[in-house]
Amino acid sequence: MISKINKSLKASVAVAITAGSFATAAAAEDFRMLASWDSSYPIVPKVADVFAEMVSEASGGESTIAMTGPEAVPPFEQLQPVAAGVFDMLFTSGAYHSNEIAVGMVTDAIQADPAARRDSGAWDAVDAAYQEIGLKLIALPTLPNGYNVFLRDPIGESCDFAGLKIRGSATYTSLIQSLGGQPVVLPPAEIYSALEKGVVDGAAWPVIGALDYGWYEVAKYFLRPAFGTATYMILMNLDTWNGLDEAEQALLLEQGKALEVSSIDTLADVAAAEQTALEENGMEATEMCGDAAATMEHDWAEGVWALGIEKGGATVEALKATVDDAGINF
Repeated sequence: MISKINKSLKASVAVAITAGSFATAAAAEDFRMLASWDSSYPIVPKVADVFAEMVSEASGGESTIAMTGPEAVPPFEQLQPVAAGVFDMLFTSGAYHSNEIAVGMVTDAIQADPAARRDSGAWDAVDAAYQEIGLKLIALPTLPNGYNVFLRDPIGESCDFAGLKIRGSATYTSLIQSLGGQPVVLPPAEIYSALEKGVVDGAAWPVIGALDYGWYEVAKYFLRPAFGTATYMILMNLDTWNGLDEAEQALLLEQGKALEVSSIDTLADVAAAEQTALEENGMEATEMCGDAAATMEHDWAEGVWALGIEKGGATVEALKATVDDAGINF
């Protein structure tokens, strides 16, 4: 079960209430969504805001979603207040709360096929796991080929990361090591300086979101092919969900399902536009070569699954079996 909200979280929520960030007694149709990123991050206007518009339009304006960003609650602390009912909904990444539940994190290792995710039972398995901690899954928007590595120098003839230090979170560790590199954990705010000074030779990061950090000034290459599925999540407080009538529940699920389909092309366009902008700022692709080019995505996925099973045990093992049986693993 979700642990009690800690003191800092209570303080953040209190500030949000005092500032009038959300109504204290909203009607059931007026939902309050907490987001892990502010509106400057492209996926918020392209996914979360779009979902809010879809729900409003489908309901004839009767159901609304008001957005609140990480200024109210820090991104890695957001699962608890939504499960506790302080907010109705959450737009986030499973990696942001993997220490509390690992199932969301491993969705990055499942192919970005919305229909197959649902038909295989994988979507329902993720939903069931989150319901155990007081949350209802509404949608899993995705971006295929969602991750890459930024490098100071191009890939050499060795076709690997031998001798290189690569910044990456835990989900990248297996891939970096399989390519002979040394993983280095750094927060985003320190990546620019580390690349500039040569503390690291590269940084693993999603294909969306690096532009604003200005890393193109200190890393001139992005690795191709990109790999993995960047999966985002829209979750709802389970008590709020259970309090809705069947028509409202159906509306939210229908719009979530439609969002999963539309977001693939939408986010692919965002990723393409960001790559163009990086190229205009002097970056260029460096291609993985040799056998590694064919095994990169599989190595990435196996590392994510291994970490997920370490954290989530039998629940994640069962999900992996479902995914394997459906042929939607990498």
